[in-house]
Amino acid sequence: MAEPAEAKKPTIAQYLGLFAYKAFCGVLAITNIRVVAALGCAVGYLAWLALPSRRQVVERNLRIILDPTLRPAQLATMVRRNMVRTSMNMICAVKTGLMSDREMKKSISVVGAEGLASMGRNGCTAIASIPHAGNWEILARIRPMFKDIEHFGSMYRRLANPLLEKMVYDARTHYGCEMHSKEDGLKTVLKLARTGGLLGVLSDQFTREGIYLPYFGKVTGTTPLPALLYKRCKGKGGLTAVYTRNIAFGKWEAILHHPIKVEDGNDSLEEITMNINLALEKCQMENILDGFWMHHRWKTFAEFAPANSMMNDQIERYAKLPFRCIVCMPESFDEAIQLLPMLRIMKAARIDMQITVAAPAEQKNFWKAQQDIVTYVVTTDDKVSACDQLDSDELYKDGPFDMLFMYSDNKRAMKGYRKLGPIFIDGMPDNQLASTFRFRTRKNPTPVKPNQQRARDYTKRMETVNKVEAPENTFAPANGNAEVSGNFIAPFSTLGTADSWPVENWKELVGQLGKTTLLALPQDKERASQLATELGCELCICAPEDICKHMGADCHLYAVDGLLPSLAALAGSKCTVLMATRQPERYAPAFGTGHRSVSNHTPCHPCYQATCDQPTPCASQVTVADMLGK
Repeated sequence: MAEPAEAKKPTIAQYLGLFAYKAFCGVLAITNIRVVAALGCAVGYLAWLALPSRRQVVERNLRIILDPTLRPAQLATMVRRNMVRTSMNMICAVKTGLMSDREMKKSISVVGAEGLASMGRNGCTAIASIPHAGNWEILARIRPMFKDIEHFGSMYRRLANPLLEKMVYDARTHYGCEMHSKEDGLKTVLKLARTGGLLGVLSDQFTREGIYLPYFGKVTGTTPLPALLYKRCKGKGGLTAVYTRNIAFGKWEAILHHPIKVEDGNDSLEEITMNINLALEKCQMENILDGFWMHHRWKTFAEFAPANSMMNDQIERYAKLPFRCIVCMPESFDEAIQLLPMLRIMKAARIDMQITVAAPAEQKNFWKAQQDIVTYVVTTDDKVSACDQLDSDELYKDGPFDMLFMYSDNKRAMKGYRKLGPIFIDGMPDNQLASTFRFRTRKNPTPVKPNQQRARDYTKRMETVNKVEAPENTFAPANGNAEVSGNFIAPFSTLGTADSWPVENWKELVGQLGKTTLLALPQDKERASQLATELGCELCICAPEDICKHMGADCHLYAVDGLLPSLAALAGSKCTVLMATRQPERYAPAFGTGHRSVSNHTPCHPCYQATCDQPTPCASQVTVADMLGK
């Protein structure tokens, strides 16, 4: 059997930290609590002045808790008062551990001690859920009030400095409070739950490993530990909320009995935890300024929140604010449409998902037409910045934004998005803005396949980095017009003149196809009209957002590479695409099946150029027979 690894020796920095903390405690021990409170207020005021990013966190939290429509100016006073109050409570919490019994009686009052004690007698266990509010160190000092309770304990997180950890642990256990570290596992805690007593759990902070449920109406990571311990009591336990609040300068009140009702026979961790969250909300609202809102309570990571049917039931019942994502589209419309499958994955990932698209004005109407996926659309190239549009009353009312997917290299827009913080920024690793603006994105865990369809780069990243499964309809076409049929041609590319085919070839193709309709975008209306007359074709000028009105599953499009083949494929049409400058495996239409790509593999193909620099363009070597697959 391997011997346990030797504990690392404390570093000089850890010894210095211990001596500094001891000196600090020595000063606090001989200082009146009101003076300590004044010192805490001064530190909090300095923090408010010096830490604008922390002010943003508090402001964000208060919007979620109180009213998402509140503006920064309306919250400014409350943000300052909360940061001052939090600092005071934290410094006074250290003083609380050093108080004499006489000082405790002057500064601390307790309500509901008998009610809490009654829950922990006769082999029963009281599981107390505790929010980070007020002076929570009081709860370690009140152990002597429960002399007839054999076990009186609390969960806690160890400090990184082992010397400080031992000092704090000894102080908290001095009065008989049993401290159980989460790093040691749950064995001793589960034993306490089965044998009876009082056990406290600080259960309101964000936890990445927890279950995702609404808290103040917005979904966030929540520990299921209190619910798990309650279930382990096997009918001999009860849940209660315990909290402290500041009632005067240098004085606090501990509320020890706020019972949490659980229906008989309810063994769902999600439902029990939701009941706990609702109870903690009521406790926090008793004095909202006492809450520790300086931490990022509704935090976001690259991975989307895991979900199951039980979580979704609670989310549907209690979530008031959505999970808000901004997707900033590439400037190229043809590239932007490659993101539509990714948006479908995002929308299916969470039932509280809300997607806002930020895109150039030419894309606006197309994304607005995707109403089953996209809620709001703002533009990135108007006089009014995208950030200002996101700040309008219509968009502001739904609460803070959570994630930004940056697929554009628009530096002006990116500077504006930073004002929306704190917000998690993700995007492709090759984005030029990633290093400048410190995206929190990471490289793909698996390399992108060089011959993989471009749209799958985005969906693959959503699956591997954001840990989201793709639904069956990810690459399915939309419902096109079932009453439209026949052959269409699209001679004009959005990629440049290098993606073109001689007019003589189009004439020959139309002659073999018979009745044909020329499909073009509004910006090509004039030249499309001239060519349609020359070819003897009908003309269809189609805006991108109207593609499903003009195309359907019974249509076949013969086109040069660009936006229109992707749009036609989205409408369910089959496409034959001449790929003059791009690699077919990468940029063939992503939606539906039955498409065919045609290209002339010259040494310079693919070149990805807008204009051809060769004497003979490679597209001119593609024959009509090639397009018809003969």
